[in-house]
Amino acid sequence: MAENLNKKNKKPSVYSKTQLNSLIDSELIQTKKNRNFANSYQLSDTWKNKKRNWGHSLHGMASRSGSFPPALTDYFISNFSCEHDTVLDPFSGKGTTALQACLTNRFGIGLDVAPEAYALTAAKTLPINHDSAVEYLLGLEFTPPSKAELKAVPDEVKIFFHTDVLKQILAFRNAIAEDYSLRHISYLEAPRHEEKQRSKNSAFAQYWTGVMIGILHGSSDLSLSVSCSHSYSMAPNYVANYSKKHGLEKPQRDLKECLIKRSNRLLGDGSVTYKGKAILGSAMDMPESLNNQVDLIVTSPPYFTAQSYAWDNWLREWFLGFDFKDVRKQILHTAVEDKYRTAMRAHLEQAYQVLKPGRWAFYVVGDVIKKMKMGAYKIITAEIIAQEAQECGFGVELIIDDDIPRTSCYNSAFLKEDQGLKLDRVVCLYRS
Repeated sequence: MAENLNKKNKKPSVYSKTQLNSLIDSELIQTKKNRNFANSYQLSDTWKNKKRNWGHSLHGMASRSGSFPPALTDYFISNFSCEHDTVLDPFSGKGTTALQACLTNRFGIGLDVAPEAYALTAAKTLPINHDSAVEYLLGLEFTPPSKAELKAVPDEVKIFFHTDVLKQILAFRNAIAEDYSLRHISYLEAPRHEEKQRSKNSAFAQYWTGVMIGILHGSSDLSLSVSCSHSYSMAPNYVANYSKKHGLEKPQRDLKECLIKRSNRLLGDGSVTYKGKAILGSAMDMPESLNNQVDLIVTSPPYFTAQSYAWDNWLREWFLGFDFKDVRKQILHTAVEDKYRTAMRAHLEQAYQVLKPGRWAFYVVGDVIKKMKMGAYKIITAEIIAQEAQECGFGVELIIDDDIPRTSCYNSAFLKEDQGLKLDRVVCLYRS
């Protein structure tokens, strides 16, 4: 067995390929079609041994479809980087990798084209003192919105909220706008955006925006909407009909009180002490400032039409000042394999540029069933990633099969037995 090179007290200049071999018995590796495969349960101290809800309380800021567990990203961060390294997730989602990197004294960077993903990553990776944040929140003056402003809210949004709560949501958004707002951002004018600290209160406004996203809709005692899903923004007509059929009422809430209670829970394990960074932008057009600066990539790109990310978050995007139709144009969501390959090639070329030589990149992707008139067939997304990565110069060292428990599947309560993702694969890439 090769020695694991990840020493906590000594940072290696180059991470050897033998580092991966040290985590798994070579006799357990299977070779198929010139690819090496292993199972996640075979890995030394695998993340599969962690409890389902393992991780820091901040990981629960918001539920979002298509997320991987904190234990998985922690496994690769702990074994393939050292303290003070730079860890990048170019498809940041709800900021799991960036947060876990900051929690382990790394510089976590999360990049995503979706505004709610950007906002969540930004909120999670800020060192925040709860008492100071509460003082800022209580000091905000909630000026009631005008009749014209209230009338301008789409009817689809009004279906979810009591009028008094909706007024508070608008008042909150207006109150923090001077310190933090995405509403001035245009995808055409600003393809990449990093929040600037415009005032000493920017961090607090950023943090409370993330907390707000997490309670905007759901079914908990702190959720602002009529009872519905936490993970995704449900279709308005469905919510309206379901609420009428089952006699659901829109709850009346005190917004500040709900935010403070939620923050108490989120910071139950403390705040991050190592500040990270969030970038609103495309993984196919990363900032040149990242070139040759990244020590590790841990990410999960779109699963080839498995999720409709923009529609799933349309209500959160409305709150942030975006139209989900505009967001959808920016997101990689296609059923055409050639288009998916082209997009991933563009990204992997960029990933190769930002990653330092001798470092690792781990891509978590799922097999997808594509239905055709002639029948259905399985697309092995990991093989697409592997092929395109090799063309970009990466070495494909191993593919790790990772079974997905049915209860962890996206929207599992509504899936039939033959539906849903049953297997993730982790593509282990190495830059020589």
